[in-house]
Amino acid sequence: MSGQESGTVLQFAPFQSVVDEGFWHRLSSLKLNKLGIDDSPIPITGFYAPCSHSRVSNHLTLLAESLPSEASEQSSIPAIIRGNRNRCPVPGTLYNTNTLESFHGLDRQSLLKAEAKKIWEDIHSGKAEEDSAVLSRFLLISFADLKKWSFHYWFAFPALALDPPATLVDLRPASQWFSLEEAESVSAACNEWRSSSSTADVPFFLVSIDSNSRVTIRHIKYWEACQGDGHKLLFGFYDPCHLPNNPGWPLRNFLALICSRWSVKNGSLFMLSRESWVRRSRVVPCWRSPDFSSTRIKR
Repeated sequence: MSGQESGTVLQFAPFQSVVDEGFWHRLSSLKLNKLGIDDSPIPITGFYAPCSHSRVSNHLTLLAESLPSEASEQSSIPAIIRGNRNRCPVPGTLYNTNTLESFHGLDRQSLLKAEAKKIWEDIHSGKAEEDSAVLSRFLLISFADLKKWSFHYWFAFPALALDPPATLVDLRPASQWFSLEEAESVSAACNEWRSSSSTADVPFFLVSIDSNSRVTIRHIKYWEACQGDGHKLLFGFYDPCHLPNNPGWPLRNFLALICSRWSVKNGSLFMLSRESWVRRSRVVPCWRSPDFSSTRIKR
């Protein structure tokens, strides 16, 4: 088997994170006025978007609105936060400890494994098809020293281990993979998807191309409905990574869903990573999926 046929292991660029000062201000206010010494896990929301710069990847960002407001009756119930074309909301869990010793003493591996298990369960229950943002679920551990106004924190982005790993057979710019007619249709469809208030913040989707080069972008929950229609079907996602040969971290768990939920063993991915979609986006014309008979949780 040739090198191209066997493929190379698909390498994913790690997610990067940044915390806005407003997040710490709200957390401090919550701790002083509501939480006190209660260190129960808190549902939070992070935000990311497709990469918009050729040399810098986008980050997962925490803002003041990432935390529940003080008016919330129960901090354990997450508020529904809508995003926009530049802010895709992602659910996360915050463990804010009361002491620095507690911060260092938490069993991080167990917490990370628990979050990864939630992703796996969401895939198999079908929840991830209804709300694909749960595929990028994250974990944050922190200690807020309010007297010194000093914050210690640790991010983690759980991923389902692909065993054996997915392999890359080919990688080309979208402009070299689509015909001219398809490229124009894909560009128009992506702009429509990104401009609609109901889909702009939906990071995973299907790209359906019919025999007349007409393109439709659809929610992944319509996977079954797309079967048997004879259309070319690609899996698309918002890629926060700027690297030309490495997809961003969100793809890992999307592949897990594609392979384990839909039993797809070979397929094409459409990675949207710029505002000028077709010219700068990337297509993986073929990848080989793992065998999920030995699925394990990456820790």
